[in-house]
Amino acid sequence: MVVAGAAVAWFEPHKLFLDDRTGEKAAPAGRVLAFGTVRGLEHEASGTASIVEGAGRALHFDDLRTSNGPDLRVYLSAAPADALWDTFDDDFVDLGKLQGNIGDQTYDIPEETTLTRYRTVVVWCKRFSVPFASADVSELTQ
Repeated sequence: MVVAGAAVAWFEPHKLFLDDRTGEKAAPAGRVLAFGTVRGLEHEASGTASIVEGAGRALHFDDLRTSNGPDLRVYLSAAPADALWDTFDDDFVDLGKLQGNIGDQTYDIPEETTLTRYRTVVVWCKRFSVPFASADVSELTQ
């Protein structure tokens, strides 16, 4: 019983059946520096990702939809979007916990982040070292 309870706590299988929806709707005001389409990796995914510069810089997901899971994080990765999955967490900036697996959401990008270095947005399952989704945002707009 203890082992079963520990397994449920670790794997969090209930997240396969429960979605976390965000209530955010509006993208941050400012100039779009880069954008890309979200594609599924280990799990199906869709939506768009954009990097916006206004009062600061932010990553914004529009209509993000992916599977739910334990310990999901949002990374900016130096690995290209088509890289081997185990390279996305070699050189990255952690923007924080995924706010929800469905919906619009925004993450502040630290001021010292070099956007030309971190070209891929990744929804990353930290617990199992698996990428759920990615978007190539390497093409900066002018």
